[in-house]
Amino acid sequence: MPGIYLHIPFCDTKCIYCDFYSITNHSRKDEFLSAIKKEIVSRSIQLKDRKFDTIFLGGGTPSLLSYAELNSLFEILYKNYNISGSSEITMEANPGTLDKDKLKEFRSLPVNRLSFGVQSFIDMELQFLTRIHNAQTARDSISEAQNAGFDNINLDLIFALPGQSMDNWKYNLDEALKLGTKHISAYSLIFEKGTVLYTMRNKGEVKNADIELEQQMYEYTMQFLEDNGYMQYEISNYAEPGYECRHNLKYWTLEEYIAFGPSASSYIEGQRWTNSKNIGRYIELIESGKPAYDFIETIDEQTSVTEHIMLGLRSRGIYFDDFKSKHNIDFPEKYAKAVNTLLENNWAESDTEKLKLTRKGYAVCDEIVTTLF
Repeated sequence: MPGIYLHIPFCDTKCIYCDFYSITNHSRKDEFLSAIKKEIVSRSIQLKDRKFDTIFLGGGTPSLLSYAELNSLFEILYKNYNISGSSEITMEANPGTLDKDKLKEFRSLPVNRLSFGVQSFIDMELQFLTRIHNAQTARDSISEAQNAGFDNINLDLIFALPGQSMDNWKYNLDEALKLGTKHISAYSLIFEKGTVLYTMRNKGEVKNADIELEQQMYEYTMQFLEDNGYMQYEISNYAEPGYECRHNLKYWTLEEYIAFGPSASSYIEGQRWTNSKNIGRYIELIESGKPAYDFIETIDEQTSVTEHIMLGLRSRGIYFDDFKSKHNIDFPEKYAKAVNTLLENNWAESDTEKLKLTRKGYAVCDEIVTTLF
């Protein structure tokens, strides 16, 4: 079944590393909420024959919205879409935007999964990343969410920060483990073009972590989380069995998804489109009765094959029967040379059913896709 994504672009501050579309000026929030509701309704006729089983509120910081604002969005969704009663419904949250009272209110929403952008449990690292919370606030927010009845919780962590030591990264993982969340996402820091962090590096104010240290951090993360009961089901994502993020799995397995809000990307019936990355332009397009996107493409067969390989390798693996049914290609035969290279270098393992990267392969996944496929 397909999924639904809502992009809520508002933040208290813009973090130096973030390249997602977000804004700190909230003056057009009411106009935005009106526009996204209209976009939700306008797409519903096209999708009336589909049943959805995941909803994901990302951003930005969706937890900045009030209970009433969020509830009104869910009312529109449930009124216009066929949503499964067993849906996974995730909301991203910043630890600095929640308290006990707000969590109690949110518990009465359809939301049954929270994703906290913790990033670190070391205050100096949080200050460098320009996060609005400190380490204790992160701990308290997650504990309070658990006490409010949220069982399915993810926390995000970032490693390979400039100057970060292996001991600091191990400490972050230890602290995350103590909180007992069902899911942990652990990413290496990326210097995305257009971010403040990217500019800082260009000015010589910061530099990338040593590549060997970054590799050691990643290898330690994989082993540590596996030893503590978390299954790695994607390059950067680890979950207790049964708590994989069902919504994100749709992206990695090329299932359909519809997305609303500025900068949100959809994939329906072989077409992909991305909404305008400007809230003013987004509102203008919606209010004039036009589609909100500023980019649209039809996915041709070669692109579909490439994406299937790339996304399969970075997650559950490439299942040969599935690949053949979608592309009429015998994967082991067509890519025999690439498969042999992967196996010979211990970058992947294979059986009669699938090809899946090893930990060693995960560490060089991007290079594998670019070089071999």
